[in-house]
Amino acid sequence: MSLYNSLLNKIILPIGDAFFGGSYTKYLKEWEANDLKTEFELKVLQKKRLIKILEHAKRHVPFYENQTYSGLKDFPILTKDVLRNSKQNLISNEYNRAKLTEHHSSGSTGLQSFTYMTKDHQFYLRALQTHWWKWSGYNIGDNLLQFGISQKRSFTKRLKDFFYRCDYVKAFGLSEDELLDTSKRSIKRNKLFIAGYPSVINELAKSSLKTNFKNVEGVICYGDKLFNGYVKNISDAFGSSVNIIDTYGCAEGLLMACTKDLDYYYIMSPHVYIEIVDDNGNDVKDGEMGNVLVTCLTNHAMPLIRYKLGDLAIMLPREDYPKKRALNYPLLKKVVGRETDVVKTKKGITLNVHSFTGIFEHYQNIKQFKIIQNDLEHIFVEYILDTNYKSNTSTLKEIEKKFLDLTHNSLNITFCKVESIKPTKSGKPQIIESNLVS
Repeated sequence: MSLYNSLLNKIILPIGDAFFGGSYTKYLKEWEANDLKTEFELKVLQKKRLIKILEHAKRHVPFYENQTYSGLKDFPILTKDVLRNSKQNLISNEYNRAKLTEHHSSGSTGLQSFTYMTKDHQFYLRALQTHWWKWSGYNIGDNLLQFGISQKRSFTKRLKDFFYRCDYVKAFGLSEDELLDTSKRSIKRNKLFIAGYPSVINELAKSSLKTNFKNVEGVICYGDKLFNGYVKNISDAFGSSVNIIDTYGCAEGLLMACTKDLDYYYIMSPHVYIEIVDDNGNDVKDGEMGNVLVTCLTNHAMPLIRYKLGDLAIMLPREDYPKKRALNYPLLKKVVGRETDVVKTKKGITLNVHSFTGIFEHYQNIKQFKIIQNDLEHIFVEYILDTNYKSNTSTLKEIEKKFLDLTHNSLNITFCKVESIKPTKSGKPQIIESNLVS
Protein backbone atom coordinates (compact mmCIF):
# COMPACT_ATOMS: atom_id res chain seq x y z
CA MET A 1 0.00 0.00 0.00
CA SER A 2 1.40 3.36 -1.05
CA LEU A 3 1.80 6.37 1.22
CA TYR A 4 -1.20 8.01 -0.43
CA ASN A 5 -3.37 4.91 0.04
CA SER A 6 -2.40 4.79 3.70
CA LEU A 7 -3.11 8.51 4.17
CA LEU A 8 -6.50 8.17 2.50
CA ASN A 9 -7.56 5.14 4.51
CA LYS A 10 -6.25 6.18 7.94
CA ILE A 11 -6.88 9.93 7.91
CA ILE A 12 -8.96 11.28 5.03
CA LEU A 13 -11.76 8.68 5.11
CA PRO A 14 -12.32 8.94 8.89
CA ILE A 15 -12.43 12.73 8.52
CA GLY A 16 -14.96 12.28 5.72
CA ASP A 17 -17.10 10.08 7.97
CA ALA A 18 -17.04 12.74 10.69
CA PHE A 19 -17.86 15.52 8.21
CA PHE A 20 -20.73 13.71 6.47
CA GLY A 21 -21.98 11.87 9.54
CA GLY A 22 -21.30 8.44 8.12
CA SER A 23 -19.99 5.04 9.17
CA TYR A 24 -18.20 4.04 5.98
CA THR A 25 -14.92 3.00 7.60
CA LYS A 26 -16.76 1.15 10.37
CA TYR A 27 -18.69 -0.90 7.84
CA LEU A 28 -15.54 -1.62 5.83
CA LYS A 29 -14.05 -3.19 8.95
CA GLU A 30 -17.30 -5.08 9.59
CA TRP A 31 -17.13 -6.71 6.16
CA GLU A 32 -13.47 -7.56 6.61
CA ALA A 33 -14.48 -9.35 9.82
CA ASN A 34 -17.33 -11.15 8.03
CA ASP A 35 -14.86 -12.56 5.50
CA LEU A 36 -13.03 -14.29 8.36
CA LYS A 37 -16.11 -15.93 9.86
CA THR A 38 -16.73 -19.66 9.69
CA GLU A 39 -19.67 -21.12 7.81
CA PHE A 40 -21.44 -21.77 11.11
CA GLU A 41 -20.87 -18.20 12.34
CA LEU A 42 -22.24 -16.77 9.09
CA LYS A 43 -25.35 -18.96 9.31
CA VAL A 44 -25.98 -17.85 12.90
CA LEU A 45 -25.54 -14.19 11.98
CA GLN A 46 -27.90 -14.48 8.99
CA LYS A 47 -30.58 -16.28 11.01
CA LYS A 48 -30.36 -13.70 13.80
CA ARG A 49 -30.78 -10.82 11.36
CA LEU A 50 -33.58 -12.58 9.47
CA ILE A 51 -35.60 -13.08 12.66
CA LYS A 52 -34.98 -9.46 13.65
CA ILE A 53 -36.12 -7.97 10.32
CA LEU A 54 -39.25 -10.15 10.20
CA GLU A 55 -40.25 -9.17 13.74
CA HIS A 56 -39.57 -5.53 12.94
CA ALA A 57 -41.76 -5.72 9.82
CA LYS A 58 -44.66 -7.30 11.70
CA ARG A 59 -44.59 -4.63 14.39
CA HIS A 60 -43.70 -1.47 12.52
CA VAL A 61 -44.50 -1.81 8.79
CA PRO A 62 -48.18 -1.06 7.99
CA PHE A 63 -48.17 -3.45 5.03
CA TYR A 64 -47.46 -6.40 7.37
CA GLU A 65 -49.24 -5.28 10.55
CA ASN A 66 -52.20 -7.26 11.93
CA GLN A 67 -51.11 -10.34 9.98
CA THR A 68 -50.12 -13.72 11.38
CA TYR A 69 -46.75 -14.80 10.01
CA SER A 70 -44.96 -17.62 11.81
CA GLY A 71 -41.93 -17.57 9.51
CA LEU A 72 -40.46 -16.24 6.29
CA LYS A 73 -42.48 -18.54 4.02
CA ASP A 74 -45.72 -17.08 5.40
CA PHE A 75 -44.84 -13.61 4.13
CA PRO A 76 -46.30 -12.74 0.72
CA ILE A 77 -44.03 -12.40 -2.29
CA LEU A 78 -43.30 -8.73 -2.86
CA THR A 79 -43.58 -7.83 -6.54
CA LYS A 80 -42.49 -4.66 -8.31
CA ASP A 81 -46.15 -3.69 -8.74
CA VAL A 82 -46.75 -3.95 -5.01
CA LEU A 83 -43.52 -2.12 -4.26
CA ARG A 84 -44.53 0.70 -6.58
CA ASN A 85 -48.16 1.00 -5.54
CA SER A 86 -47.78 0.41 -1.79
CA LYS A 87 -44.46 2.10 -1.10
CA GLN A 88 -45.89 4.32 1.66
CA ASN A 89 -47.26 1.31 3.57
CA LEU A 90 -43.93 -0.50 3.23
CA ILE A 91 -42.00 2.18 5.14
CA SER A 92 -41.50 1.51 8.85
CA ASN A 93 -43.47 3.80 11.15
CA GLU A 94 -40.29 4.27 13.18
CA TYR A 95 -38.84 6.42 10.38
CA ASN A 96 -39.79 9.77 8.88
CA ARG A 97 -40.11 9.35 5.13
CA ALA A 98 -38.99 12.94 4.55
CA LYS A 99 -35.61 12.11 6.09
CA LEU A 100 -35.08 8.98 3.99
CA THR A 101 -33.31 8.76 0.63
CA GLU A 102 -35.33 7.51 -2.33
CA HIS A 103 -33.76 5.01 -4.72
CA HIS A 104 -35.36 3.70 -7.88
CA SER A 105 -34.60 0.90 -10.29
CA SER A 106 -33.66 1.62 -13.90
CA GLY A 107 -36.93 0.14 -15.12
CA SER A 108 -35.07 -2.17 -17.49
CA THR A 109 -37.59 -4.93 -16.79
CA GLY A 110 -40.39 -2.61 -17.86
CA LEU A 111 -41.47 -1.71 -14.32
CA GLN A 112 -39.74 0.96 -12.27
CA SER A 113 -39.79 0.52 -8.51
CA PHE A 114 -38.91 2.68 -5.53
CA THR A 115 -37.20 2.01 -2.20
CA TYR A 116 -36.21 4.16 0.76
CA MET A 117 -33.28 3.95 3.12
CA THR A 118 -31.43 5.92 5.76
CA LYS A 119 -28.18 7.75 5.11
CA ASP A 120 -26.43 5.26 7.38
CA HIS A 121 -27.64 2.38 5.22
CA GLN A 122 -26.22 4.13 2.15
CA PHE A 123 -22.81 4.12 3.84
CA TYR A 124 -23.29 0.42 4.58
CA LEU A 125 -23.90 -0.32 0.90
CA ARG A 126 -20.98 1.84 -0.24
CA ALA A 127 -18.71 -0.02 2.15
CA LEU A 128 -19.91 -3.39 0.85
CA GLN A 129 -19.36 -2.28 -2.75
CA THR A 130 -15.84 -1.11 -1.93
CA HIS A 131 -15.23 -4.39 -0.12
CA TRP A 132 -16.12 -6.26 -3.30
CA TRP A 133 -13.75 -4.08 -5.29
CA LYS A 134 -10.99 -5.05 -2.88
CA TRP A 135 -11.55 -8.67 -3.85
CA SER A 136 -10.11 -7.73 -7.26
CA GLY A 137 -6.89 -6.55 -5.63
CA TYR A 138 -8.00 -2.92 -5.52
CA ASN A 139 -7.04 -0.71 -2.56
CA ILE A 140 -8.80 2.57 -1.86
CA GLY A 141 -6.71 5.24 -3.55
CA ASP A 142 -5.47 3.11 -6.46
CA ASN A 143 -5.98 4.60 -9.91
CA LEU A 144 -9.53 3.94 -11.03
CA LEU A 145 -11.43 4.18 -14.32
CA GLN A 146 -15.14 3.99 -13.60
CA PHE A 147 -18.00 3.80 -16.10
CA GLY A 148 -21.39 4.97 -14.85
CA ILE A 149 -24.74 6.46 -15.74
CA SER A 150 -24.70 9.35 -13.26
CA GLN A 151 -23.01 12.07 -15.32
CA LYS A 152 -24.16 14.94 -13.09
CA ARG A 153 -21.57 14.62 -10.36
CA SER A 154 -22.65 16.17 -7.07
CA PHE A 155 -20.17 17.88 -4.77
CA THR A 156 -19.86 14.70 -2.71
CA LYS A 157 -19.29 12.56 -5.80
CA ARG A 158 -16.70 14.98 -7.17
CA LEU A 159 -14.88 14.77 -3.86
CA LYS A 160 -15.00 10.99 -4.12
CA ASP A 161 -13.63 11.09 -7.66
CA PHE A 162 -10.79 13.39 -6.58
CA PHE A 163 -9.64 11.47 -3.51
CA TYR A 164 -10.21 8.07 -5.11
CA ARG A 165 -8.20 9.15 -8.17
CA CYS A 166 -11.19 8.18 -10.29
CA ASP A 167 -11.65 9.01 -13.97
CA TYR A 168 -15.46 8.84 -14.23
CA VAL A 169 -16.72 8.21 -17.77
CA LYS A 170 -20.25 7.82 -19.15
CA ALA A 171 -21.22 4.17 -19.54
CA PHE A 172 -23.20 4.15 -22.74
CA GLY A 173 -23.18 5.87 -26.10
CA LEU A 174 -19.40 6.20 -26.31
CA SER A 175 -18.07 6.78 -29.81
CA GLU A 176 -14.90 5.15 -31.15
CA ASP A 177 -13.08 8.45 -30.64
CA GLU A 178 -14.26 8.70 -27.04
CA LEU A 179 -13.15 5.13 -26.36
CA LEU A 180 -9.76 5.91 -27.90
CA ASP A 181 -9.40 9.06 -25.79
CA THR A 182 -10.27 7.05 -22.67
CA SER A 183 -7.63 4.47 -23.60
CA LYS A 184 -4.98 7.14 -24.15
CA ARG A 185 -5.68 8.70 -20.73
CA SER A 186 -5.79 5.36 -18.98
CA ILE A 187 -2.66 3.88 -20.48
CA LYS A 188 -0.59 6.57 -18.72
CA ARG A 189 -1.82 5.58 -15.25
CA ASN A 190 0.04 3.00 -13.18
CA LYS A 191 -1.71 0.07 -11.54
CA LEU A 192 -5.15 0.83 -12.95
CA PHE A 193 -8.44 -0.74 -11.94
CA ILE A 194 -11.55 -0.57 -14.14
CA ALA A 195 -15.07 -0.68 -12.74
CA GLY A 196 -18.38 -0.57 -14.58
CA TYR A 197 -20.75 -2.23 -17.00
CA PRO A 198 -19.21 -5.30 -18.69
CA SER A 199 -20.66 -4.28 -22.05
CA VAL A 200 -18.79 -0.96 -22.12
CA ILE A 201 -15.59 -2.44 -20.64
CA ASN A 202 -15.80 -4.99 -23.45
CA GLU A 203 -16.01 -2.16 -26.01
CA LEU A 204 -13.00 -0.47 -24.39
CA ALA A 205 -11.11 -3.76 -24.52
CA LYS A 206 -11.87 -4.26 -28.21
CA SER A 207 -10.77 -0.72 -29.04
CA SER A 208 -7.57 -1.24 -27.03
CA LEU A 209 -6.45 -4.53 -28.57
CA LYS A 210 -3.90 -2.78 -30.80
CA THR A 211 -2.41 -0.68 -27.98
CA ASN A 212 0.04 -1.72 -25.30
CA PHE A 213 -2.64 -1.49 -22.60
CA LYS A 214 -1.03 -3.70 -19.97
CA ASN A 215 -1.28 -1.52 -16.84
CA VAL A 216 -4.67 -2.91 -15.73
CA GLU A 217 -4.56 -4.86 -12.47
CA GLY A 218 -8.23 -5.67 -12.01
CA VAL A 219 -11.70 -5.31 -13.51
CA ILE A 220 -14.88 -5.02 -11.46
CA CYS A 221 -18.12 -5.70 -13.36
CA TYR A 222 -21.60 -4.61 -12.39
CA GLY A 223 -24.88 -3.48 -13.94
CA ASP A 224 -25.25 -5.95 -16.82
CA LYS A 225 -24.09 -9.39 -17.88
CA LEU A 226 -20.48 -10.54 -18.07
CA PHE A 227 -20.37 -12.96 -20.99
CA ASN A 228 -17.54 -15.38 -21.79
CA GLY A 229 -16.76 -13.41 -24.93
CA TYR A 230 -16.32 -10.28 -22.83
CA VAL A 231 -13.92 -12.09 -20.49
CA LYS A 232 -11.84 -13.22 -23.48
CA ASN A 233 -11.68 -9.72 -24.95
CA ILE A 234 -10.77 -8.17 -21.60
CA SER A 235 -8.03 -10.75 -21.04
CA ASP A 236 -6.70 -10.33 -24.58
CA ALA A 237 -6.59 -6.55 -24.27
CA PHE A 238 -5.35 -6.09 -20.71
CA GLY A 239 -3.45 -9.32 -20.09
CA SER A 240 -4.37 -12.82 -18.98
CA SER A 241 -3.31 -12.07 -15.39
CA VAL A 242 -5.90 -9.32 -14.90
CA ASN A 243 -8.26 -10.19 -12.05
CA ILE A 244 -11.90 -9.99 -13.19
CA ILE A 245 -14.74 -10.11 -10.66
CA ASP A 246 -18.45 -10.05 -11.40
CA THR A 247 -21.04 -8.66 -9.00
CA TYR A 248 -24.79 -9.20 -8.62
CA GLY A 249 -26.93 -6.42 -7.22
CA CYS A 250 -29.79 -4.09 -8.03
CA ALA A 251 -30.65 -0.41 -7.75
CA GLU A 252 -33.15 -1.07 -4.95
CA GLY A 253 -30.24 -1.19 -2.51
CA LEU A 254 -29.36 -4.88 -2.64
CA LEU A 255 -25.78 -6.05 -3.17
CA MET A 256 -26.37 -9.76 -3.25
CA ALA A 257 -23.38 -11.72 -4.51
CA CYS A 258 -19.93 -11.46 -6.05
CA THR A 259 -17.26 -13.71 -7.55
CA LYS A 260 -13.75 -13.88 -6.15
CA ASP A 261 -11.63 -17.02 -6.45
CA LEU A 262 -14.34 -19.23 -7.98
CA ASP A 263 -16.61 -19.19 -11.03
CA TYR A 264 -19.48 -19.13 -8.53
CA TYR A 265 -20.89 -16.15 -6.62
CA TYR A 266 -20.47 -15.68 -2.88
CA ILE A 267 -23.83 -14.64 -1.40
CA MET A 268 -23.57 -11.80 1.12
CA SER A 269 -25.53 -13.68 3.77
CA PRO A 270 -25.14 -11.03 6.53
CA HIS A 271 -26.93 -8.61 4.17
CA VAL A 272 -29.45 -10.75 2.24
CA TYR A 273 -31.37 -14.00 2.36
CA ILE A 274 -32.00 -15.52 -1.07
CA GLU A 275 -34.66 -18.02 -2.13
CA ILE A 276 -34.95 -19.64 -5.58
CA VAL A 277 -38.57 -20.53 -6.40
CA ASP A 278 -40.71 -21.67 -9.32
CA ASP A 279 -43.49 -19.60 -10.89
CA ASN A 280 -45.87 -20.70 -8.12
CA GLY A 281 -43.55 -19.57 -5.34
CA ASN A 282 -42.40 -23.07 -4.37
CA ASP A 283 -38.74 -23.78 -3.66
CA VAL A 284 -36.85 -25.42 -6.50
CA LYS A 285 -34.03 -27.87 -5.85
CA ASP A 286 -30.52 -26.49 -5.62
CA GLY A 287 -29.00 -26.78 -9.08
CA GLU A 288 -32.30 -25.92 -10.82
CA MET A 289 -33.15 -22.54 -12.33
CA GLY A 290 -35.83 -20.46 -10.67
CA ASN A 291 -37.00 -16.98 -9.75
CA VAL A 292 -34.93 -14.98 -7.27
CA LEU A 293 -36.65 -13.84 -4.08
CA VAL A 294 -34.46 -11.69 -1.85
CA THR A 295 -34.98 -10.50 1.70
CA CYS A 296 -32.85 -7.57 2.82
CA LEU A 297 -31.58 -8.06 6.37
CA THR A 298 -30.13 -4.59 6.91
CA ASN A 299 -32.66 -1.96 5.73
CA HIS A 300 -35.10 -1.45 8.60
CA ALA A 301 -36.51 1.79 7.19
CA MET A 302 -38.18 -0.09 4.33
CA PRO A 303 -37.79 -3.85 4.73
CA LEU A 304 -37.83 -5.75 1.44
CA ILE A 305 -39.13 -9.22 2.27
CA ARG A 306 -39.29 -11.95 -0.38
CA TYR A 307 -38.84 -9.34 -3.09
CA LYS A 308 -39.20 -10.78 -6.59
CA LEU A 309 -36.59 -9.00 -8.65
CA GLY A 310 -37.59 -10.50 -11.97
CA ASP A 311 -34.25 -12.37 -12.13
CA LEU A 312 -33.52 -16.03 -12.75
CA ALA A 313 -30.69 -17.81 -10.97
CA ILE A 314 -29.39 -21.20 -9.85
CA MET A 315 -28.21 -22.08 -6.35
CA LEU A 316 -25.13 -24.32 -6.13
CA PRO A 317 -25.95 -27.69 -4.50
CA ARG A 318 -24.08 -28.10 -1.23
CA GLU A 319 -22.43 -31.31 -2.41
CA ASP A 320 -20.86 -29.38 -5.31
CA TYR A 321 -19.13 -26.79 -3.11
CA PRO A 322 -15.37 -26.73 -3.86
CA LYS A 323 -13.24 -28.19 -1.10
CA LYS A 324 -10.99 -25.17 -1.26
CA ARG A 325 -12.60 -21.74 -1.31
CA ALA A 326 -11.43 -18.40 -0.01
CA LEU A 327 -14.62 -17.54 1.92
CA ASN A 328 -17.39 -19.34 3.76
CA TYR A 329 -20.43 -17.51 2.38
CA PRO A 330 -23.09 -19.66 0.61
CA LEU A 331 -22.68 -20.00 -3.15
CA LEU A 332 -24.86 -19.06 -6.10
CA LYS A 333 -24.04 -21.18 -9.13
CA LYS A 334 -25.21 -18.83 -11.87
CA VAL A 335 -27.15 -15.64 -12.39
CA VAL A 336 -29.08 -16.31 -15.60
CA GLY A 337 -30.62 -12.86 -15.90
CA ARG A 338 -34.08 -11.36 -15.98
CA GLU A 339 -37.11 -13.62 -16.38
CA THR A 340 -37.76 -11.78 -19.65
CA ASP A 341 -34.26 -12.70 -20.84
CA VAL A 342 -35.40 -16.06 -22.16
CA VAL A 343 -36.87 -17.40 -25.38
CA LYS A 344 -39.62 -20.03 -25.04
CA THR A 345 -41.07 -22.51 -27.53
CA LYS A 346 -44.25 -24.59 -27.83
CA LYS A 347 -42.16 -27.68 -27.09
CA GLY A 348 -41.34 -26.30 -23.66
CA ILE A 349 -37.71 -25.54 -24.50
CA THR A 350 -36.33 -22.43 -22.79
CA LEU A 351 -33.21 -20.65 -24.04
CA ASN A 352 -31.43 -18.01 -22.00
CA VAL A 353 -29.08 -15.24 -23.12
CA HIS A 354 -26.04 -17.47 -22.91
CA SER A 355 -27.58 -19.86 -25.44
CA PHE A 356 -27.38 -17.13 -28.06
CA THR A 357 -24.11 -15.46 -27.05
CA GLY A 358 -22.48 -18.89 -27.19
CA ILE A 359 -23.36 -19.01 -30.89
CA PHE A 360 -22.75 -15.41 -31.93
CA GLU A 361 -19.31 -15.22 -30.30
CA HIS A 362 -18.03 -17.41 -33.16
CA TYR A 363 -19.11 -14.91 -35.81
CA GLN A 364 -16.95 -11.84 -35.56
CA ASN A 365 -18.57 -10.21 -38.59
CA ILE A 366 -21.70 -9.59 -36.50
CA LYS A 367 -21.02 -6.66 -34.19
CA GLN A 368 -24.25 -6.69 -32.17
CA PHE A 369 -27.52 -8.59 -32.09
CA LYS A 370 -30.89 -8.66 -30.36
CA ILE A 371 -33.53 -11.39 -30.16
CA ILE A 372 -37.20 -10.31 -30.20
CA GLN A 373 -40.00 -12.77 -29.40
CA ASN A 374 -43.69 -11.87 -29.73
CA ASP A 375 -45.16 -15.39 -29.79
CA LEU A 376 -44.09 -18.99 -29.19
CA GLU A 377 -43.53 -19.77 -32.87
CA HIS A 378 -41.35 -16.90 -34.10
CA ILE A 379 -38.27 -14.89 -33.20
CA PHE A 380 -36.79 -11.86 -34.96
CA VAL A 381 -33.03 -11.41 -34.92
CA GLU A 382 -31.81 -7.85 -35.35
CA TYR A 383 -28.12 -7.68 -36.19
CA ILE A 384 -25.45 -5.11 -37.03
CA LEU A 385 -22.59 -6.06 -39.35
CA ASP A 386 -19.06 -5.09 -38.35
CA THR A 387 -17.62 -2.95 -41.14
CA ASN A 388 -14.14 -4.28 -40.35
CA TYR A 389 -15.15 -7.68 -41.68
CA LYS A 390 -16.31 -8.80 -45.09
CA SER A 391 -19.94 -9.85 -45.35
CA ASN A 392 -20.37 -13.62 -45.34
CA THR A 393 -23.67 -14.88 -46.77
CA SER A 394 -23.27 -18.28 -45.11
CA THR A 395 -23.16 -16.76 -41.61
CA LEU A 396 -26.91 -16.32 -41.20
CA LYS A 397 -27.63 -19.82 -42.52
CA GLU A 398 -25.16 -21.32 -40.05
CA ILE A 399 -26.65 -19.34 -37.16
CA GLU A 400 -30.19 -20.30 -38.18
CA LYS A 401 -29.24 -24.00 -38.27
CA LYS A 402 -27.74 -23.78 -34.77
CA PHE A 403 -30.87 -22.04 -33.47
CA LEU A 404 -33.07 -24.72 -35.00
CA ASP A 405 -30.92 -27.47 -33.49
CA LEU A 406 -31.27 -25.86 -30.05
CA THR A 407 -35.04 -25.59 -30.35
CA HIS A 408 -35.69 -28.90 -32.13
CA ASN A 409 -36.95 -27.02 -35.20
CA SER A 410 -39.74 -25.38 -33.21
CA LEU A 411 -39.13 -21.74 -34.17
CA ASN A 412 -39.43 -19.67 -37.32
CA ILE A 413 -36.48 -17.28 -37.49
CA THR A 414 -36.39 -13.95 -39.30
CA PHE A 415 -33.13 -11.99 -39.57
CA CYS A 416 -33.27 -8.19 -39.83
CA LYS A 417 -30.15 -6.22 -40.70
CA VAL A 418 -30.23 -2.85 -38.90
CA GLU A 419 -27.98 0.15 -38.47
CA SER A 420 -28.57 0.49 -34.73
CA ILE A 421 -30.19 -1.45 -31.90
CA LYS A 422 -32.25 0.45 -29.36
CA PRO A 423 -31.10 -0.02 -25.75
CA THR A 424 -33.35 -0.15 -22.68
CA LYS A 425 -34.58 3.06 -21.04
CA SER A 426 -31.58 2.98 -18.70
CA GLY A 427 -29.18 2.89 -21.64
CA LYS A 428 -28.16 -0.73 -21.09
CA PRO A 429 -27.94 -3.02 -24.11
CA GLN A 430 -30.67 -5.66 -24.27
CA ILE A 431 -30.05 -9.02 -25.92
CA ILE A 432 -33.50 -10.60 -25.55
CA GLU A 433 -36.77 -8.69 -25.73
CA SER A 434 -39.63 -10.97 -24.76
CA ASN A 435 -43.13 -9.68 -25.44
CA LEU A 436 -44.87 -12.90 -24.49
CA VAL A 437 -47.96 -12.50 -22.34
CA SER A 438 -47.28 -14.33 -19.06
